[in-house]
Amino acid sequence: MATKMSKTAAAAACMSIPGDATNPTPIMVDPWSGTVDEKQLKRPGGVLMAALVRCAAERGQSISQLAEALGYSYPYINLLMSGLRRVDQVSDDFAQACAAYLRVPRVAVLMMAGRLKAEDFFEAHVFKAKAVDAAMRFIEDDPQWGSLVTAELRTAKPESRFCLVKLYESATGRKLLDGELDPRKFGEQLQDMKLHTARQRRALEAAKQAA
Repeated sequence: MATKMSKTAAAAACMSIPGDATNPTPIMVDPWSGTVDEKQLKRPGGVLMAALVRCAAERGQSISQLAEALGYSYPYINLLMSGLRRVDQVSDDFAQACAAYLRVPRVAVLMMAGRLKAEDFFEAHVFKAKAVDAAMRFIEDDPQWGSLVTAELRTAKPESRFCLVKLYESATGRKLLDGELDPRKFGEQLQDMKLHTARQRRALEAAKQAA
């Protein structure tokens, strides 16, 4: 079970408190750059832990200091980083601590942790895969953001790439899918796309057997 620390320690990531402890003046630290630690990204902790590790490095903090800043014990953070504790099952309190540390909305942390997925935002109802593919290519060509699109993201599931496009739209103000995709029909479109892909796979297997 996670070990919580003091609220003062939990706030350390978001502020530095000079001299007068009886009348502290919070000073916000530099925000997280939005990049992730490539090495950690390949480990079980995934995107959230990769973001936390990179943010700590940018602030000159060790993993122990990261744990203290979040208000959780180092062993607990280590369990998440090693995959012995599932990141997609972190508590709401931990997600809130990460949001404060990274200075991002809590929903962004829940998505990075895998607790929220694209289908969670839409009614269960054809997903224009070509539109998302084109949007992904646009992001990859973006001089500022393209380098952040890893090989894993390029080959991710369609719903995950859709999430990435929507996050890019939110971060940049650009509307890559505007008028091309109806979120209310996302589930139905996704299901149709999966059925189409399955038919293509069966046709390919039948062609191989007939050859």
